[in-house]
Amino acid sequence: SSRSPSMATPPDQASLARWAADNLHWLHEGDPLAEQALSAMKQAGRSIANPAESLTALASAGDAACQALLDDMTTVPPWVDFDLMRRAGQMAQRHFPMLILGLTYGGLPLTFGNPDAAEVFSGTGRMQANISRRLNESASLFFGIYNTDALAPGKAMWEVCLHVRLVHTLVSQNLIRKGWDTRNRGLPVNQLSTASGPAFFGTHQLDCLRRLGARISKEEAEGFTLIWRYVTRLLGVREALVGTTQAQQDEFDQHITSLFFAPDDNARQIMHELAAGLATQQPTARLPARIQTALFRKLLGEAMADAYQIAPDAAGEKQLRRLLPVLKGYGWLQEVPVVSGLLQSLGKRVLAHAATEGIVKLDDAGGAR
Repeated sequence: SSRSPSMATPPDQASLARWAADNLHWLHEGDPLAEQALSAMKQAGRSIANPAESLTALASAGDAACQALLDDMTTVPPWVDFDLMRRAGQMAQRHFPMLILGLTYGGLPLTFGNPDAAEVFSGTGRMQANISRRLNESASLFFGIYNTDALAPGKAMWEVCLHVRLVHTLVSQNLIRKGWDTRNRGLPVNQLSTASGPAFFGTHQLDCLRRLGARISKEEAEGFTLIWRYVTRLLGVREALVGTTQAQQDEFDQHITSLFFAPDDNARQIMHELAAGLATQQPTARLPARIQTALFRKLLGEAMADAYQIAPDAAGEKQLRRLLPVLKGYGWLQEVPVVSGLLQSLGKRVLAHAATEGIVKLDDAGGAR
């Protein structure tokens, strides 16, 4: 199909209107727990370079704001199943070539598909200034979470989620100081924008993996989307905006993507800069630019690609058609137990390396060029 599953059957207008009436107030809701904890850290003169350490120390010393954020981060919702997520994470590690392609060409562009999100990107200047740096910031979270045991409270990827949560808050505060129109537009980084994660990086990403030839069981698919529901909760999204079941999440995702995926000229300019950067910077420059264009269209789907004005390229699509059987063959290798074990071990190392490439420093968060 030309649309991802999360956007496959848009709700009717009456349903959208009801959903908007019930949920648009979340555009004006940020992350008060993170805001108050950041303020406490600064007032106490604690370094925000290592937020987990500072947060824990201040909470132990009796700071209520830090304790509140720590409680929120360490409370694992009852619908989280680490065993199920572990199996999904291992599937993602085995399929690491497809995962990297899917996140780069099918996931990253969606993060600035809403006009406000595109302006956040422009305000921080990261995409334009340095494509590889922006990809590395994303990689720290997007590739690291598939080592799902590290998402448990206090573990390495849990700490990365805390770090990203605080970065979101600092970016938002910085843009508000610069004059963001909060009255008419809501907050720059708000509850609804962050709640789109499961649609773009859970359901849609699963679709990208399958389009690239990944072999995924029903159980692995359930675990994959669950990872993103849990990560979204760790990033500060209220439980009311995260599905306790995938069916509930699907209904939410269909509404949010129908209302908020609307690339504007700013988003199209960022998309142009992203494509140009990927075509010229390593390691993606090893792929011919025309294949990269074809990958964007295949993984975003025609409707989304057209919205970004990514023009069809017949020659690139022909080249991609030659590459896809190779990826499909790689997918079939998963059926050989010895091979699949080796691929998972390799994938775990590759993704761990990608995840440690770089995460934006809290001191730099929201800093414009």
